[in-house]
Amino acid sequence: MNVTIPELAGWLKGFDDIAVFGHRAPDGDACGSCAAVTLALRALGKRACACLPGGMPEYLRFLPGQECVVADGDLPFAPRCALAVDVSAPDMLGDDRALFEACEARAVLDHHESNPFFGQVNHVEPERAAAGEMALLLIKALGVALTKDMASCLFAAVSSDTGNFNYSNTTAETFEAAAACVRAGADVDRITGYIYRTRTEARTRLLGLALAELHREGKVAWACVTNAMFERAGALRCDTERIVNYLIEIEGVEIAALATEQEDGASAKFSLRSVAPYNVARDVAQPLGGGGHERAAGITIHRPLAEAVDVVLSRVREVV
Repeated sequence: MNVTIPELAGWLKGFDDIAVFGHRAPDGDACGSCAAVTLALRALGKRACACLPGGMPEYLRFLPGQECVVADGDLPFAPRCALAVDVSAPDMLGDDRALFEACEARAVLDHHESNPFFGQVNHVEPERAAAGEMALLLIKALGVALTKDMASCLFAAVSSDTGNFNYSNTTAETFEAAAACVRAGADVDRITGYIYRTRTEARTRLLGLALAELHREGKVAWACVTNAMFERAGALRCDTERIVNYLIEIEGVEIAALATEQEDGASAKFSLRSVAPYNVARDVAQPLGGGGHERAAGITIHRPLAEAVDVVLSRVREVV
């Protein structure tokens, strides 16, 4: 059932033990939105926590609300109600899927066009630039005052999914949401400084190793991050965030892919980017079992890295 945000807010108010779930390999939108909604639920007197597979990524641990976050299903209570935020499909819950599905009441708040409406109640708006926009509206509908901490998390969420307001998905509503966060106390310089202007040495070295292996074929560019590269750079898994943007920014490139070898060596995760007229979610990711947005999508291919790259490039070549 698809519901309005006020209806979702009213539904949530009927529960006390609530787990807010983000997607695996959580990004700024998932982390910021989940943390903000959890803070709002706690402000209502609810027992609530944010479940992020693997926990909050290192580069986002400056955000407030860290005390609300649990990793890998280690909840301090047994949840009755589950809310998936910025989760495009059940598989994207990762190892938390069983915990989500074990809850007697389940809801979804999302902005991916590929979402199959996997909650008992759902609010899905594909035209929204970020789940953070919708989380802001949910917090207002809950009747909770927007605090500086909530606003900081939401500004990070909205900024992250719009490339700091650079992507084509940025709308007037996006700027209005950001403005509301700034009025509530979000520190723009601090937040964007951590996300866009600060990198660890290890993350910088990993970026260099990945770009050194850049491949180009007409309108298509791709690169791979191997397990050996992670070890050589001393980098974390989350350090691949935004590497794919360097590929799509190459003049003349219209579809870009970053392939990251998974720790088991038997699968690879792909981050995809495109420019108009290409829809990488619909035309590349979804046919291969992935999903996402028109210009930004992802897939996991359960084959060794080289084979997985061949599978994805074959699909991309058909599209181009």
